[in-house]
Amino acid sequence: MKKITLLLTVFIIACFSLKAEESLQQYAARYKFPQGSMITELNIVFDKGALSVTSTLGNSVIEKKTGDQFNIPTYKGKAVFVRNEAKKITGIKVEINGVTVEGTREEKDTSVSNLPVPIYQSTFPIKNLPAMLIEDF
Repeated sequence: MKKITLLLTVFIIACFSLKAEESLQQYAARYKFPQGSMITELNIVFDKGALSVTSTLGNSVIEKKTGDQFNIPTYKGKAVFVRNEAKKITGIKVEINGVTVEGTREEKDTSVSNLPVPIYQSTFPIKNLPAMLIEDF
């Protein structure tokens, strides 16, 4: 009976940790800011169970406070994620040292038209190949 209780407890804890990781992953994205802002873009990355932010001004781990509010401890600032009516994250507001900037979430473009085109033609002239390789053709 103790083994079953222990196994059930471990299972429940694992489910909660997976749910927490899944909820943090929704914030990971690139956020663009208007021209003239002190930050032009911000990348939020989910790695090893934590969120971190990278920008031209520096890097920091961000810590969840409540709901969509996070602390940026390295810069003693805060970040609030903005959602639309459908509860989808559409932007971010960052406040550091009394300065607030707002950015919009940039979605990854998955359209086929933006995929790189493979190059099948060699740019190396065949005449430079050794004679024995050419004779095999």
